[in-house]
Amino acid sequence: MTDSAFGRGAATSQRCVASRAVRWLGSATLCAALMAGSNAALAANANFAVTVTPIPVTVSVSRPGLTTYAAFAVSIANNSGNTNNNIRFGGSTNVTGDLPAPSTTTTGDAGAMATYVEAIPTSACTPTTAGGTAVQCNFAQMKNGDSKSFVVLFAAPLLAAADHWASNAAINFTWTFDYASGNSSGTPSSLVCNGQAAAPGSCTATNSTTLVTTVTDAILSEFVTYIPSFGGTFFTGNGASVLPPTGTDLLPTAAVKITVPTGQNLTTAQADLTVALGGLTSATTTTNTVVMQVPNNNQLFGNYATIELRRDASTIAKGAKISSAAVLYRHEDTAAENPVPPCPANGDPSGFTPPVCEVLSLRTEFTKKNAPTPADIGDWLFVVHALENGIARW
Repeated sequence: MTDSAFGRGAATSQRCVASRAVRWLGSATLCAALMAGSNAALAANANFAVTVTPIPVTVSVSRPGLTTYAAFAVSIANNSGNTNNNIRFGGSTNVTGDLPAPSTTTTGDAGAMATYVEAIPTSACTPTTAGGTAVQCNFAQMKNGDSKSFVVLFAAPLLAAADHWASNAAINFTWTFDYASGNSSGTPSSLVCNGQAAAPGSCTATNSTTLVTTVTDAILSEFVTYIPSFGGTFFTGNGASVLPPTGTDLLPTAAVKITVPTGQNLTTAQADLTVALGGLTSATTTTNTVVMQVPNNNQLFGNYATIELRRDASTIAKGAKISSAAVLYRHEDTAAENPVPPCPANGDPSGFTPPVCEVLSLRTEFTKKNAPTPADIGDWLFVVHALENGIARW
């Protein structure tokens, strides 16, 4: 299993600190000073550190039948030396980079939104509006030294939601932190944020997750997403067919679909698919390789993921039988590569080393009778169960 840093670079975070006396620390950090009451003693000081980090830093846009997710990890710590009440964290998203088509004069497509999905854990957070783009998280009280951590998820916009995407398209999460003074229920009498006095509730910042948007190999041969608590199915290509979206000249000849069951406490999922000339056996003319990254702290998944490997008919030798095809697997951090063994009747791969197996009964040669679309006729499908991530070739 691989547990390397996920995404396209180190995650960036922004931090808001509320304290009696602070300095502005740069564009990535907001600092706020609280003076509780009007007397000089300032007995009800507050000092909160709020850190928001996008995970992963880049996500794929959604596509028909596929929802991908952007997540923002939130950490709130009370370093004030006293108890504070009515802790409030809220935020909302907007999508930038949704541009008008060159032939129009409109300012964008209102359909390009990142809607709130859930918070993990969910107990403290609720959507501000059902199906909207905002979330509110409330905590009644935090004592000195207390901390709260949670993740808020938003669905990435559809590829088709924009007339045209800019190269720097992003989901922007603008958040605000607020609290009450000391051990009282009142609001802070003054607040310093971004180095200047401001009204309570104006400790705010924006974090962004960039989007993979264009109809290119980056869309057709990979996906990058956060995994919600209820799991999900994620795929490369254009859904059921391995053919590209209408209107492109790209001709992908393979596709990968990964289904993660619910309740696995997994965070991110990424798949990168490449196709090379020359088959593993004489039955095929190409070799497909997918690198799957679902980090789990070097532990096996609680329940197996289902991986579907597709091959286009154009890469299958004339007269070849699917029974003669090869499916191989290895850890990403090892060189050992072996044929994937057949699964037992219950489909459980845990008895194998590595814990990966193929459901031979689900090997499918698509015909006119069972093909999802006419474009799938002649394609091959392989189904693998895995308790870890790694590299598969077929």
